Amino acid sequence: MLLASLTMLSLALAPAPDTTFTVQRGERLELSVQNGDITVRAWNRNAIRVETSGDEAAIVRRRGSVIGLDSESRRRGDDVDFVITVPAWMDLTLSGVNTGIKVTGSEAAISAETVEGDVEVDGGNGVISLQSVDGEVTLAHGRGNMTLGSVNSDVTVDGAVGRLAIEAVNGEVRLRNIDSDDVDVNTVNGDIGYDGPIRPRGRYHFVTHNGDITVSVQEGVDAVVSVSTFSGDFESDFPVVLGRGNQGKRFSFTLGTGSAHLDLESFQGTIRLTRPGSTSRSRR
Repeated sequence: MLLASLTMLSLALAPAPDTTFTVQRGERLELSVQNGDITVRAWNRNAIRVETSGDEAAIVRRRGSVIGLDSESRRRGDDVDFVITVPAWMDLTLSGVNTGIKVTGSEAAISAETVEGDVEVDGGNGVISLQSVDGEVTLAHGRGNMTLGSVNSDVTVDGAVGRLAIEAVNGEVRLRNIDSDDVDVNTVNGDIGYDGPIRPRGRYHFVTHNGDITVSVQEGVDAVVSVSTFSGDFESDFPVVLGRGNQGKRFSFTLGTGSAHLDLESFQGTIRLTRPGSTSRSRR
């Protein structure tokens, strides 16, 4: 009995199967799973290390410049978690069904898509596409052309540089420490918050049906601001001068020289302009 117990304990503590192999620049990784999580980390070696929760090492297939991963456990329909360490320069294409996806440290293009699960990325450079149906989507420190979306949860971006396009249905969109001159955000049932400089000649478009919009506007900004709401309100932390005939639910005004364009639309939510770091709310 004691020997059997020690054997079971040894099996429980045994490490997951481990496969390590070399790669060269220009190759990219593709992985698609049905059930199980994907975790990707970056290092400075020209090699990939793959650990799985199955009872065997990963299967590696090369098709030209594409490296594909699989496992016998996944083929049998079992849940398999993948923990992968890749070169920071390697492009990633990751997808799943009942799958959480997490990527950290990447300096390359990333495509991550799942149905049931969160997508969480810290890093990425180039074309970044993150999508989930029933899960949160989070991006930190991404750079490049970024497209994010979630149907039934929130989207959060922090410290991103570059173009941002975000689509949500039932979820909030939170944008913090953004450096971009091209931002397009649409959600149906959720608030939108934006914190970042309004760049000269930039284009910023924020639309929600059932939610508030809060935009941080720095001192001395140059922008034409267009506001549209049906049954909501407009509030500003600083004085706004409206022209004649511009007093209804759809109006525009100019700050500074008006080189940037800031379009704000909410059907039945409050549209609010705040100073950076301000939490006060004052009516127009």
